[in-house]
Amino acid sequence: MTSYLYLYDCQHARRTNARRVAFTKELYGYYYTWKTKSGVKQKRKPGLLDECPGAEAVADSAILVPLEHRVIFDALFKMYDDILKLKIYEVVQELVW
Repeated sequence: MTSYLYLYDCQHARRTNARRVAFTKELYGYYYTWKTKSGVKQKRKPGLLDECPGAEAVADSAILVPLEHRVIFDALFKMYDDILKLKIYEVVQELVW
């Protein structure tokens, strides 16, 4: 099974905090809360990592993506290419120790 390793850096995003937060929310998902008469409710909005089986965060700023989900991740990273520095590697073989 072919996978791709996405290595990204949001260093330029320090100046545009709102775009960095929006990117992180779309990738990892987030919780939101609201008040009702019966109390505070909370719900989770899933991110791409939740919606794409097999995709996983393997380290800070490193995502492993299966081939079948690559188009979706490419679209997300393209939307935020003004604040991200990105390198994509094809994983040819996994070495098990």
